Amino acid sequence: MKKLLAVVLSAALASSVSLAADVKKVYVNQIVEHPALDMTAKGIRDGLKDRGFVEGENLDFVVESAQANVALAAQISTKFVAQNADVTVGIGTPSAQSLVKAALEGKTKMVFSSITDPMSASLVKSLEDSNTNVTGMSNYVDVSPQLEMFKKVLPGMTKIGFIYNPGDANSITQLKDLEKAAPNFGLEVVTQSVNRTADVPQAATRLANQTDAIFIYGDNTALAALESIVTAATKEKKPVFVADTDAVEFGPLAALGPNQYQLGIDTADMIARILNGEDINAIPVGFPDKMELVINMDTANKLGLTLPNEVIEEAAVFIKDGKAEVVNKD
Repeated sequence: MKKLLAVVLSAALASSVSLAADVKKVYVNQIVEHPALDMTAKGIRDGLKDRGFVEGENLDFVVESAQANVALAAQISTKFVAQNADVTVGIGTPSAQSLVKAALEGKTKMVFSSITDPMSASLVKSLEDSNTNVTGMSNYVDVSPQLEMFKKVLPGMTKIGFIYNPGDANSITQLKDLEKAAPNFGLEVVTQSVNRTADVPQAATRLANQTDAIFIYGDNTALAALESIVTAATKEKKPVFVADTDAVEFGPLAALGPNQYQLGIDTADMIARILNGEDINAIPVGFPDKMELVINMDTANKLGLTLPNEVIEEAAVFIKDGKAEVVNKD
């Protein structure tokens, strides 16, 4: 009887060890919590489930926010690597950058998401075959169509305000793109730099008094304090435009940009391929394949703006009475 019990316990222990070995660890380092990045993280979680990786069954999925603190992002990354994650994920440039060294040393496989320019951020050496144990999804979209839409909404606009973090490679790339494209639309870019979210309200107030509109292209520091930007702009009857479509419901007038949830889904596809044994270095960096126009009609009414029909007809989603209405274009 004792021998039988020992065999049963041994088998149970072996089964438990085998089960634990089959559980994949995907640990996400998110630089800060705001609507766009939160939707990216949700897309990753849902995308992994759709591809057979289910929390509580064969997936250990963890998301930790660095609260816009670069030092904290580094600590989270060190912990994730020490915990032998099968794939580490960096959402936002500082979080992704904090994982690169470990990836180069072969200590982790890192997939980034919501990075505007992964090469300028020194995440990869090339967009294909980088051989750095790093790949991921960029959220880069051309700024010119966005400026074209802004001018349709505000034909008389001549000055556009821009908040950016000089310590974030994403923000620098976005600023350069904006300053290059703006003259083609008769626009002057007025900038305010911020190093932390606490700096944002004052920067927004200054821009609201100096410009015709404020544009948040994708700076995570600014997006983390989006409410204060909208409040400052609304006080002066100035619209806020963003590139992150998921942020529009929180007060900006409009966004023409990638669907951040879909970006997360696409990131999850990369992660699943790696978990299934595909070589991470054979997976090229991905980019959004389309942009969506989202308009907040509540904000338009609050600002007393009548939007032109050509803008209304292009919208994929309207925010009305605080709720999102998806346009069926079939």
